[in-house]
Order: sequence, then C-alpha cells, then structure tokens
Amino acid sequence: MKIFFGGSFDPVHVGHLIVARDVLEAMAFEKVVFLPAYQTPMKEPHMASPEDRLRMLELCVEGFSMYEVSDLEIRRGGVSYTVDTARELQELYGERPFFLLGADSFLTLHKWKSPEELTKVARFVVVDREGKWELVKTYLREHFPNLQEGSDLFLLSVRRLDLSSTEIRERVKRGKSIRWMVTPEVEDYIRAKGLYL
Repeated sequence: MKIFFGGSFDPVHVGHLIVARDVLEAMAFEKVVFLPAYQTPMKEPHMASPEDRLRMLELCVEGFSMYEVSDLEIRRGGVSYTVDTARELQELYGERPFFLLGADSFLTLHKWKSPEELTKVARFVVVDREGKWELVKTYLREHFPNLQEGSDLFLLSVRRLDLSSTEIRERVKRGKSIRWMVTPEVEDYIRAKGLYL
C-alpha cells in the first residue's frame, strides 16, 4: 500500500525526505508518493511553477524505489483540494488512500474543503514530535469523533528538522548556501533555472 504526501514542495527539502523515510520505517507502507499541488488552498501563489516543483521532486527521488512522484494534482490544475484527490485515488486503487500530514496541518482539517466527506474517503498518518498528541486527540473529539485511531488515523512520532521551504527561498534570494538543506540535484536545478531570486 502507498501513502500520499501532498504539499507545495516549493522547493522540496531534506526534511520532507527524512519524514517520508521515517514513516516507511515505522509503518507497513511500500512507497511514499509525493503529490505536489498545482495551487495549495489557503496559501499565497507558489514561487516556482508547478512544472519546476514537479521536476525538483522527480530529481530528488531518482534511484530510490521507495519514493514516487505523482503529477495528478498538477495535471488537474486549479486549486488542489485533498478531498478531490482522495476521491480520484479511491476510485483508482479501490480503497481509501492514506495521506501523510504534519500535526499542525491536521489541526486545520475542519477548515478544508468538505472535511466530513474527506474523513470518509481518506485515512491519515499524522506526524510530529512527542508532545502534541493530547492536543490532536482533543481536536479529534471536538471536530471528528468518528475518526478512529488505529484504522482511520495513525499518530506517529518522528524526528523533525527545523527546516522550511520559506527559509530556503530566502537564502537563495540573499545569495546564501542551501547545501545540505536540499539534495545536490535540487540545488543544481534551482541555480540553473534561476529560481527564487
């Protein structure tokens, strides 16, 4: 079974890859599928084009059989709503897909498009460091009491790097190094294409 890791990936960085690896090591998924959004809801327009963000993901997962990249949301265009993607994936695979989310993102689920439907057509692995789980469980009781931990939802403690795509874009803009924050292939692509200047 695959787990889908959505986001803007503007750009993808080593923190994304490490979380994906930690989830694979802790759970019985065969692959993590990175799912770049055409346009993420509730966010400013992305700095890099959908095509550039897709290509950076493809470059950084080349040669790693446990990772895949899907262009489903980019092909669909428009605002990328998880509920629409979950419906498509459920139809494609014949079962409710799993989505990988950080706890901070999961705690906004009630603001997403059609959240009640989303919880019926998708399952979730929520990752964070220890310490946030009581908050997540309180949130579940208040907003989604029908989501069952252990079948609809799994809470997984993982390491978290203090690294963000925003910081990487700012470093590029200021002419600072991004080595070891992104893979060498992604760094070369950013430089060659003049992204984030």
